[in-house]
Amino acid sequence: MPKIEIDGKPVEVPAGTNLVEAAKLLNIEIPTYCYHPGLTVVGSCRMCQVEMEQNGRTSVVLGCNTPAADGMKVITTSEKVHTLRASALEFLLQNHPLDCPICDDAGECDLQNYYMRYGLHDSRVNLLDKIHKHKVHDVGPTVVLDSERCVLCSRCVRFCREVAGVDELGIFGHGMQSELMNPPGKRLENDYSGNVVDLCPVGALTDKDFRFKRRVWYMERTPSVCTGCSRGCNINIDWEIERRYKDPQRRIQRLKPRYNRMVNEWWMCDRGRYGYHAVDAPDRLTAPHTRSETNGQGALTVDLVLQRAAAKIKAAVSKNGPKSVAVIASPHSSNEDLFLLKSLFVDTLKVDTIDINVSKEETGKQDEILMKADLTPNRRGAEEFGFHSGKNGGMSGDDILSGALDGDYDVLIVVHHDLSRLMGPKELAKLDQRCDYILYLGTHENGTVPVADDVIPLAMSAEREASYTNFEGRVQKTAKPFEPRGQARDEWSIWQDLAQLLGIPWKYASAADVFDAMGNSVPSFKGLTWEGLGNSGKMLAGVPEPAYRKVQSSKPLPAY
Repeated sequence: MPKIEIDGKPVEVPAGTNLVEAAKLLNIEIPTYCYHPGLTVVGSCRMCQVEMEQNGRTSVVLGCNTPAADGMKVITTSEKVHTLRASALEFLLQNHPLDCPICDDAGECDLQNYYMRYGLHDSRVNLLDKIHKHKVHDVGPTVVLDSERCVLCSRCVRFCREVAGVDELGIFGHGMQSELMNPPGKRLENDYSGNVVDLCPVGALTDKDFRFKRRVWYMERTPSVCTGCSRGCNINIDWEIERRYKDPQRRIQRLKPRYNRMVNEWWMCDRGRYGYHAVDAPDRLTAPHTRSETNGQGALTVDLVLQRAAAKIKAAVSKNGPKSVAVIASPHSSNEDLFLLKSLFVDTLKVDTIDINVSKEETGKQDEILMKADLTPNRRGAEEFGFHSGKNGGMSGDDILSGALDGDYDVLIVVHHDLSRLMGPKELAKLDQRCDYILYLGTHENGTVPVADDVIPLAMSAEREASYTNFEGRVQKTAKPFEPRGQARDEWSIWQDLAQLLGIPWKYASAADVFDAMGNSVPSFKGLTWEGLGNSGKMLAGVPEPAYRKVQSSKPLPAY
């Protein structure tokens, strides 16, 4: 491992590490525009120039394409380096428009930041002499291009070719007339197109979904996990709830990928990126529903519904035994939800008519980059708790519904599933008629709500702390940036309150308490703790860390 010195500080780095990455280990920033650790090095912007001394010879080199070598001494802060960067910056700003006040990237723009650090010069180009290029150019369904802001770093071009494996952006023309554009007849419409906005260092590429919605300095950032499929990509939730002069129901302003080398590296798919709109959708369930009289007890609350549900379950078990109760749980639920649900119904009430799987579940597109066809975030976790169709003589979700149509159950509890995807209107009417009591727990209006006797609104993953186990067996946790809508509650707290009404004295104070208790009874969670999950998660006990794989298309195109 080479031992080098940067600004007088020694550091030992793995062989092949370039000077930009070596400096990061010492918390020294070398400015870049074109360099990105996930893409091929091109060395075009010249902002990363540093002074280097090796074997008695001194020179100026690019930090991005110079690998660290033993004995190398690097200077990043000399007057010479500062002058070189200022010159490169002035060249990049030569034809840049003066539109920072209306640019979405203002506040997180590297061009702004480095101008304040290295530039602070007056323009030597008359405004009338600036070269004009395409403005507000529609490059694809989700992204808008302002070519005048572009510094031709080519990060977006390389991402499309090397990671997504598509030729949807390119740099055309010569000299000062060079311009980022779509190749003729093509649009930026791959499943990962939003990443080019994250990569753009200067606000040339902006996201139609976020454009002009919020200034970035008003937003707060919460690290979390995408629950749009079984991959569990690491994300940051950028949210703002104080300034609602635009789109007042919108709490989440955007999602950004968060680096996790073993899950998603720097990227995320558009399906996950724009899936957050469901959190504040008009069809969110925010209050309990009921088809029963409330007996003058005032406004309907979740507690009142739980009292009625507890009475129905107690009466059914007392009269006809545990086989009179059936539960169709969900792999959308968290580990904590499923642990308490199983502890209550299977371990305590001895209900064995329980499953998470039903046919005709919605599936999505799958590829070799990140997207999984399984759109549930916790099927692997559910399997660790023993929710397998037919396991140990248990019944599948379809079997349970078939039995419910035959009148086999007094109480049917459904979590998240939309039964109208499985049954037509006549079957739903029959289910309503044959089942004495149907309790539904979910997040949105769907075809199950009209046939349910009682409905309890649940908090979504973006509104709660919870853990999910991805398809590889990595347990990761979400964070809670803001409170759930209306009376929506964490699912695990519903099961705890129901258990208490049935005489079981559970007293978990948080999802973390439930998680830490799981290791005592679920072998694959033994040794895991809530705090120990950290920001990047942990593998289940006994499940080896999968081999590293570079996140990219199986058919990448060369950078040029």
